[in-house]
Amino acid sequence: MRIRPLRRLTWAFRPFAYGVLACGFVLATGCAGAKSGTGTGGSSGGGTGGASSTGSAGTTGNAGTTGSAGTTGTAGTTGTAGTTGAAGSISSGLGGTTGAAGTTGTAGTTGVAGTIGTAGTTGTAGVTGTGGTTGAGGTGGICQQAQIVYVPKIPTAYLVVDRSGSMFHCLSSSELVCSTKTDTSWSKLKTAVTTVITQLESQVRFGFTTIFGTNPTGGGSCPLLTGTLADNVPPALMNAQNIKNKYDSLDTMWPNPSDAMNTGKKFESPASEALTATTKALMADTTAGDKFIIFITDGQEDFCDDALEICASDSTVGALQKAYAANIKTTVLGLQTTQFNLPAGVLQAFANAGAGETTVPGLASGLTNIAIFDQCQGVTPWKTDLAASGHPTTRDATATVGTYGTTAGPTMPFQPNASDSNMLVTQLSKALSGVKSCTFDLTDVGGKTIKVQTNLLSQAHVLIDSTEIPLSTTNGWNVDAAAPTQLVFTGSACDKWQKTGTTIDLQFPCGSIIFE
Repeated sequence: MRIRPLRRLTWAFRPFAYGVLACGFVLATGCAGAKSGTGTGGSSGGGTGGASSTGSAGTTGNAGTTGSAGTTGTAGTTGTAGTTGAAGSISSGLGGTTGAAGTTGTAGTTGVAGTIGTAGTTGTAGVTGTGGTTGAGGTGGICQQAQIVYVPKIPTAYLVVDRSGSMFHCLSSSELVCSTKTDTSWSKLKTAVTTVITQLESQVRFGFTTIFGTNPTGGGSCPLLTGTLADNVPPALMNAQNIKNKYDSLDTMWPNPSDAMNTGKKFESPASEALTATTKALMADTTAGDKFIIFITDGQEDFCDDALEICASDSTVGALQKAYAANIKTTVLGLQTTQFNLPAGVLQAFANAGAGETTVPGLASGLTNIAIFDQCQGVTPWKTDLAASGHPTTRDATATVGTYGTTAGPTMPFQPNASDSNMLVTQLSKALSGVKSCTFDLTDVGGKTIKVQTNLLSQAHVLIDSTEIPLSTTNGWNVDAAAPTQLVFTGSACDKWQKTGTTIDLQFPCGSIIFE
């Protein structure tokens, strides 16, 4: 059904209404009012004809007069009898018989009927009523006004933070366990995380867990190997204080400098297990809205042991690809330090895998994919992951946990310098604000699909928090003709929405929206 109205749509990002898609319609129709013109009716017919006078010696009764104003004339009255004739003279009343010794005169003739009155003229028609007033922001004539209030589903983002030994190294010296706590990646990241999530906690359900464990073969404990999240804070709105409290409690468990290199006591990096457990938790979370993982690491991964990094990285890629297959997207932050400059190829592989893009393995120069099988076939955790992947389990270029191609996808990892607090806050803020989508799907608004007539976009107006946004495919808003049920913010408009936006107001001219 095609609606021909001015359509005014408002997207309101409501922090405390998340998890429910609320779509409401308020439809006010402008009426075409009309004044009724009253015509003056025709006058009545001729009036009653006057009676004939008494016949004089039998004279004819006078005819009825012409009816006034079109009323029918009354017939003339009967003539009075003639008087006695004198010596047999003839009475000459018109129509009367010869008076014979005073015989009765003949009755007067019927009066002539009055003429029919002229009909009244036709009343002038009433003038056409004025149409409905123009809706806000409308252009041209207005036939209807509609408002749609759309509440985006709130996203859920789990922060998966590296708690391996390298996070406690000094940033400005070579101490493996820093005596100045504030000079560590752990402390710098803690400040950045609590700062940024405090700004977004009313708009995003944040959860928190760590990549942590000690090698069980050396007497340590690694619950992640059995799927138990480490240091877990379940996702919730307004969760910044709870996450900070968890961070503060972990500060009291600072690693012992004497254990920095001891198997079973030093802090390990079981990243693939942490990502797998987080994916499972997010899949079990029934709250409506998109799900995300923010994967923050500063070192090379392992299996809560000292396994080869090439094997653990392959398993991490596989875990990220499984998360994406479950509709969970991962954003990657690789903290750079003077002691642990993560290989760009490894971080790129993680970022592409987390975004569902073609992934190239992060291998040393000169190696091919088959090197993963050759170096990892004796690593039990890797072999377990390979068997679960469904890929070949005998020597082959595709005998890998992750799925690889030849050209890397476009998504890049964030790579802030761990010692630069401002850079940490800036890049973490960008990563976390990215969970607020800049694409708005109109395929289910009040149970109907809305399609926008893209040839009328230049007449429309789109505002974020009352500020008008230009129509643009690079730094503004647009509706692609190939996807007329999606409105998209790009460039600076997307940045504005993700960082500060709470309300979206859309105003379209008549006939520019189709409900199906």
